[in-house]
Amino acid sequence: MHIIAIPILPEEKHSRLDGLKHPALLQGLALLPVIYWFCQRLNDGSDEPLGLLTLLLALVLAWRDRSSLSAGKSARIGGAVLILMSVIGILVLPPMLRAGLAVAGVAMSYGIHQKSGLLGLIMLSLPVTASMQFYLGYPLRVVAAEGTIRLLELGHIVAFRSGTQIELNGKIMGVDPACSGVRMLWHALVAAMALAAIHRLTWRATVISAVFAIVLVIPANILRAALLVAKETGNLKGMFFDHGGVGLVSFAVILVPLALAISSRARRQMTVGSFARSGGSERFLLVLAIVLIPCLTYASRCNPKPSHSGTMPTIFTFDGLTLPLLPLPSSPAEIAFSEKFPGFLSSYQWGTDQVILRRVNEATRRLHSSGDCLRAAGFEITDAITETRSDGSKWARFHASRDGVRWAVHERIISEQDGSSWTDVSAWFWSALRRPLNGPWQAETVIRRFF
Repeated sequence: MHIIAIPILPEEKHSRLDGLKHPALLQGLALLPVIYWFCQRLNDGSDEPLGLLTLLLALVLAWRDRSSLSAGKSARIGGAVLILMSVIGILVLPPMLRAGLAVAGVAMSYGIHQKSGLLGLIMLSLPVTASMQFYLGYPLRVVAAEGTIRLLELGHIVAFRSGTQIELNGKIMGVDPACSGVRMLWHALVAAMALAAIHRLTWRATVISAVFAIVLVIPANILRAALLVAKETGNLKGMFFDHGGVGLVSFAVILVPLALAISSRARRQMTVGSFARSGGSERFLLVLAIVLIPCLTYASRCNPKPSHSGTMPTIFTFDGLTLPLLPLPSSPAEIAFSEKFPGFLSSYQWGTDQVILRRVNEATRRLHSSGDCLRAAGFEITDAITETRSDGSKWARFHASRDGVRWAVHERIISEQDGSSWTDVSAWFWSALRRPLNGPWQAETVIRRFF
């Protein structure tokens, strides 16, 4: 029989403020900005609500392994530092990065950083799918379209690709963002992290599993796209799967080999862990974070925002030539896109050329390069170069061609506040995040027939 002696420390006195010293309570208060942001993102129309299930699974597995979790004094202080950095970042960092810092801080404070699968699940519970779609959506769509062509060729079915569009039997079908494979990638990574947590994989094995999941997504998404294209064009009349069934079959191509590979690396229950007592340094950092929240939040909201007022111009100047702008009717796709666009967008006839103007009031990932839009429409795009025009302005220039016709496309983003300009959307995005008062901004695209 084991007897545990608990020393009594008479010098410690209880106080009504003792509850405020509890690190869990302090952490919860310091996480309020991230929690508020996360709740707002739950209703934005994407897959973020599934993140709640991922978080719940992570908490269940963490409770199962609670006896092996360990966090020393340095880990607890490090976690408090990360949470403090998340609060300080209110003025300068995007919400996603601040949430990542906060989550990493909490994980470190409770020893979850030692459990790679658990930490991966918690990170994936954040609303990351929209960001993944922004950065990875188009490349994955191109890969899916090209892979579909090659896979159909194996079945002696001749098809052609133009951008993300596939032509087969006189029908043109596009690999739209919903079929890019981004959501499949997110689900595959969640599955990999869940299996890694269940089988208690090491960090090295977890990273290998994540890479394996990513590699499996590419052929699985190609298979899904090829089956759907073949079915829509009547080349697989006997296939009884609908769109959802095809998706499940494709995901099984990922899940089965992934589960077999990870289960072979399963580990037994690890040794019992321990937690260091909450120290003064940890509590000080958390209290400092809590105190800074209202101050920094007030400072960020008190900053004047760029005016949303104003009308689109009636004339346009490019390369020293000024001509009136004649509005062109918007397509149904443009109308649908403009409903969620944080600003105004319109297309004009400018002499014999076309001008597209997009006016934005804040940093947004919905402002894409014209090259991305043209690629998705089936144009072949050359690499963009930056050139200086005769009036000293800098523009990105590339060529777009389709059906033997070629256009020269010039584009830039310019600040209506101080005239600063950018030729790269990513560079503008980060600048707009750092300097929100420098807007509104106008993205200008000039499309000319190239002879």
